[in-house]
Amino acid sequence: MPTVTTATVSTSDMLPHKPSSKGSSSTEATLQSLYNRAARAFLHRDVAITFTLLSAAFALLPPPLAPSPDPLDAHRRKWDILRITLETTVFSSTPDIADLPRPLRESLLLSPQFFISTLYARSLTLFTPSSLYRKPSSAFLPHQVLITLVASSIKIDCPSVGREMTEDWLSKRGQYDFIPSTGEPYHKVLELYCLHVLPRLGEWDYVKEFLSYENELSSDKRRELHLALEGQHAQTLESTRRKTPKPETPPSPSPSPTPIPPARSLSPASSSSSSLSTTSTRTAVPASPRPKLTRPQSSSSTSAVSDATITRSPRHRHNQSMPRGSSSASGVRIPRLPPVDHSLAIAPQPPTSLALIRSYFNHYFTANRIATLSVLFFLIPLLSFVLRRRRRLETPADLVRRRLLEARGDSIVRRLWNELVRAVLDTARMGGGGLV
Repeated sequence: MPTVTTATVSTSDMLPHKPSSKGSSSTEATLQSLYNRAARAFLHRDVAITFTLLSAAFALLPPPLAPSPDPLDAHRRKWDILRITLETTVFSSTPDIADLPRPLRESLLLSPQFFISTLYARSLTLFTPSSLYRKPSSAFLPHQVLITLVASSIKIDCPSVGREMTEDWLSKRGQYDFIPSTGEPYHKVLELYCLHVLPRLGEWDYVKEFLSYENELSSDKRRELHLALEGQHAQTLESTRRKTPKPETPPSPSPSPTPIPPARSLSPASSSSSSLSTTSTRTAVPASPRPKLTRPQSSSSTSAVSDATITRSPRHRHNQSMPRGSSSASGVRIPRLPPVDHSLAIAPQPPTSLALIRSYFNHYFTANRIATLSVLFFLIPLLSFVLRRRRRLETPADLVRRRLLEARGDSIVRRLWNELVRAVLDTARMGGGGLV
């Protein structure tokens, strides 16, 4: 946003002159002059000058007195549209806050929904006659101002507020004849409502239902809205389909080829079983090669068992189709499957507490760890006890000897070794003397 400059336009030129005795004609001329300068400043993006001229103009534009045509109606409409456009532009952009007037800076702190609602309430107050002691009504709102407010709600992504304003205007229009609300104004409001507000809310079915019940527009206008709505809906679906990523289908595994069994030497005795095996193998083709058998079997029995396991129903139909006395049917014997051991399917019982404690001790208390713990908690305390007892029985000569040894400056290892040898000898001596 450019820096505000006031060198080209002086303050005296921006402020309106006091109306003379000519009355409303002088006020209209002043408002027209201010509007030309405000529109020029807005086109040059001079927010400060535009806002100053807007404040000066609305000081001369009070609400109408009575619900009747007013000479200032056109000026109210133009100035209100300019004010809504300026504030929406500032709100939807990132201007330099330091150069903005204080009211515009405060409006930036509002939420989009509250911002549009505030503009709408202000416009209702501006156009509602002051002689009516009731709540401001949208029945007095010009359709140009309503379209500007709805477009502002779409611009700042608040179509729900625009829908409420439009539906309120449609429900209260036509109460006053001097407010145009039929014909072209109604068509423009309805076009904005059906093609811009409701589609942004995803209300495609509601729009079609609304247009099917609408009977005020001409058939040509209604057809135009239907065609435009269908084209917009198709375009939206196409863009949604393009934006939606397609799920990646995993590549289907290629079927592994069925291994061809090696040629077998057929004996006359097993000709019937071999022919039946070949027939059943061709009727059921597995998706993966069969696992190899671990136990050696004869060729005829292996073929018969595998064929009977895979395709049992074809064999059953084949047997039904043959007479009972045929040699091919009697030559095939299908072994029965072994009974299933249901005891194997029983869920294992949880381990007992004793088993858990035993596994814990087996894991942590190994032979090496037990030896280490024995040295730490048995031998070392025993040696310490012996040394303390020996010191209690030391004679003055022993104390002198120990001090002389300390004065010699022997190493700690040698001193410990001497003390250990002396303790062992003293213990053996006292044990031999019967003192222990």
